[in-house]
Amino acid sequence: MTRISEQASQFGVPGLVDNTGTDYAEAHLPTVVSSMVAETKLTRPGLPSGLLLEPSRLQALDCIEQVPFVLVSAPAGFGKTTLVSQWLEQEKPVHAWLTLDHRDNAPALFWNAVASALARVNPRFAIRESTLLAALEPGAAVDPVTMLINRLADYSRTWQAPSRLVLVLDDFHLLDQQVLLEQIRRFIDFAPSFLRIVCISRLDPPIRTAQLLARQQMVRLGPEVLRFDLALTRKFVQARRADLSEEQMLQLHQRTGGWPAALQLSALSENPLSHVPGPGQRALSDYLLEEVFAGLEPGLQQFLQDMSLLPLFSHEVADEARNGSDAADWIAVMRERNLLFQSYGEGHYWYRLHDLLIDWLQAQDREPEGESSIRIRAAEAFRQRGLIVEALELFLAEGCYDQAEALVPLLLQAEDLSGYRSLPSRFPDSVRMCSPALLLLQALFAFMDGQYGAVLEHLAAADRLLQSTDPSPDTEALQFVSMLLGWPSARFAGHRAEAEQSLTQIQARLASAPAGLQHWGLYTLGTEAFMEARLGPARTLLTDALAGALKSGDNPCALRCLVMLVPVLVQGGRIGDARRCYEQTRLKLVNGPVSKEQVCLLAYLEGLLALEHHDLAYAAKRLGEAGLIADQHLTPLDQLYLAFERFRLGMVLRDSELWQQELSRIEQLHQVMGQLRWHHNIPRPEALEALARLTEGNAFPLILWAQSDPEPVVGNRFCTLNETLLKLIGQLLAASPVARELAALRTEAEEAGLLQLVCRLDLVSLMVQAFGDQDPEGAVKKLDALLALWVPRGLVRPFVDADPRLDSLLDACITRGWSEVEASRILALRQARMEPEAETCARTPEVAGPDEPLSDREQGVLDLLAEGLSNKAISKQLGISVATVKSHLSNIYGKLQAENRMQAVARARELGLMS
Repeated sequence: MTRISEQASQFGVPGLVDNTGTDYAEAHLPTVVSSMVAETKLTRPGLPSGLLLEPSRLQALDCIEQVPFVLVSAPAGFGKTTLVSQWLEQEKPVHAWLTLDHRDNAPALFWNAVASALARVNPRFAIRESTLLAALEPGAAVDPVTMLINRLADYSRTWQAPSRLVLVLDDFHLLDQQVLLEQIRRFIDFAPSFLRIVCISRLDPPIRTAQLLARQQMVRLGPEVLRFDLALTRKFVQARRADLSEEQMLQLHQRTGGWPAALQLSALSENPLSHVPGPGQRALSDYLLEEVFAGLEPGLQQFLQDMSLLPLFSHEVADEARNGSDAADWIAVMRERNLLFQSYGEGHYWYRLHDLLIDWLQAQDREPEGESSIRIRAAEAFRQRGLIVEALELFLAEGCYDQAEALVPLLLQAEDLSGYRSLPSRFPDSVRMCSPALLLLQALFAFMDGQYGAVLEHLAAADRLLQSTDPSPDTEALQFVSMLLGWPSARFAGHRAEAEQSLTQIQARLASAPAGLQHWGLYTLGTEAFMEARLGPARTLLTDALAGALKSGDNPCALRCLVMLVPVLVQGGRIGDARRCYEQTRLKLVNGPVSKEQVCLLAYLEGLLALEHHDLAYAAKRLGEAGLIADQHLTPLDQLYLAFERFRLGMVLRDSELWQQELSRIEQLHQVMGQLRWHHNIPRPEALEALARLTEGNAFPLILWAQSDPEPVVGNRFCTLNETLLKLIGQLLAASPVARELAALRTEAEEAGLLQLVCRLDLVSLMVQAFGDQDPEGAVKKLDALLALWVPRGLVRPFVDADPRLDSLLDACITRGWSEVEASRILALRQARMEPEAETCARTPEVAGPDEPLSDREQGVLDLLAEGLSNKAISKQLGISVATVKSHLSNIYGKLQAENRMQAVARARELGLMS
């Protein structure tokens, strides 16, 4: 009765709309986080020409080598970003740069951005914060911090790691969410010693910096350090103009207070001193900007005004937005005159005006009509380049709802939906209620929340609109998405007829469905086959879906297929195949960016497989890790199945507090999803509680439950078959004759391919034969056959969970030399489980280290092995041959007494060889 993830949240993850080769694709380019946009955030800005090179200013940043955290805090225009960038250019430390924007003011998106920046140093840090990533809520367990710290710690012990790694967070003042700031403070407190964090901010952030300063773990560089003294003022201004006397230079320094931006603007002004305002007059920056701007040629003035309307620009985007062809020339003039702007990306292809200049320009009187036209044309230019977020924001800002709505279908395959929950509300009702794509987006969010009734309402409205729309590839794709969402939602909402209708439609349209949706269709059919206890078809469909998803690079679908296929193989008695399927697929998944949902679900699967192998320490560790972040990153349905595995662990450990806690969690999640009837692939809570009481020696609850004659679970044959076994055990305990029913259930289970259930039934029949029919000799012979049949398949769990009286039969097998190896192994596992110290060991293992320590190179291979890299990838990273990698792996397996990658990594974690 292992966790079956039904269809879980796969319908709320990206990749659901495939527009390849359709008219829709020609009209709407695929939405990706464009590498161009990524470089504006992940590449430090280029240094301007004529930059002041002053060793004393740069030396102020040498403190980065001494303390974990450096805060560079001053108002705009003090040259903070330029100074840090200049120091990095001179010292050339290994560094990661992240320029923050307002969208990063949420934990999920912030940590994704930080990981993306670090991934440019080493790919092990890559994590995809995708559809699964809802924003972390106040008071919730914080996982991103722990995970990133552990990855950094692992990396710091490899030969590849530098002695210092500098992480720069620019525009830190844009972050004000309290939960996020607490996480960042925790990150600063516990970051590995080789990491140096530099925050560039206009304000001192509320992260308890006084404590860090008191403990000498931080240095703050403020305006008093960053402002120019008279000597620097003289050097800076004279490099730009030579017509000022010493007296004028002194006056300029006194008026500007050594403010670098004011000095820069003064040097650009024709009359830097004649009208500079004194204290009490309007802002110095406004005055100087006005003076400088008035001295520019009209064409450049207009160009700057136009570009202040855009979040970023290239010369192509600028030309298209302005209906011109002179953007490259004006950008060259801006470079030549050192105007206030920044360049980004390889080759400095993208640009953004300085905030001081943007704020001043946007405060000037403008022509609204011309301003609107520029934004709209720029939005279209962004759309054509796949910069969907920029295009969508500009269209919405201008009230171009039709154009904005046309981009919404692309969000169905976006890598991150967490920031779009409020998007439908930004459209007027007249648009929102007439847009199938917006309705489907709302249905996706409702599905992720487990609100299946709301899903069906949105789908019904979307379907009505789609039916009245002329057939086209894009409408057919949206209709198929509606079917994929409709089947599970109708099933869980108790609308059996609607669910069957959706399933029939999926089967009918699967062959003609867009290529990117076909493996989702196969996945849905495989899920349905599993729930109906047709394991042969389920295995075939899910295997094909997994292969298709991996081939097309649809990692979210591949992850969902894996989460379903592993339990299918386990229930089919193919434990070895399940482990191999997991390991091979995991290697392919983690070679790309890793999402938080993926981290959680892979931990869940590792815990599930460890539980099947009776590796209780590792099962507790991985299921516990998954439980820490499940609330934030899994749907309620996923959380329910994770709770079930933790419930099983509690039963095995005889931990009544744990299993009762998880049973309560299962009931709560079922209520959260608003379901009146049980539709899941696990027994109902009352049956689970009765089973748990039985493991504690109290048979009465199970006898009572069996006598209550519970009705079969409607629409879930898998659950019904497993509950039938529990019912027969209860009747057997009440001394009712059940031999015929056991035989009938075994036949049905065997025909369904449920070999783990067959094994459990064989063991029940064995106990009846030995202690009910009083035929112990015949029972021992049968046990010999069962051990030889099932244990080599990896079916250990049913034997370990069986009736306590099985021990005497195992002893008899060992005495006779029948299946001695298998019987001894099972008996050892059963006896270890019954010892209190073994239970404690399973929670906090104290494992003896390897007889021979790992070499430095073997440790490096092990670290990369833990990241899921293939032999070829490890070979490339370490600069050694694949054959040498295999030789190191053989040594690692021998020293750690492991048979495969997963066991080696698990053993290494137990030994404390990695964080």
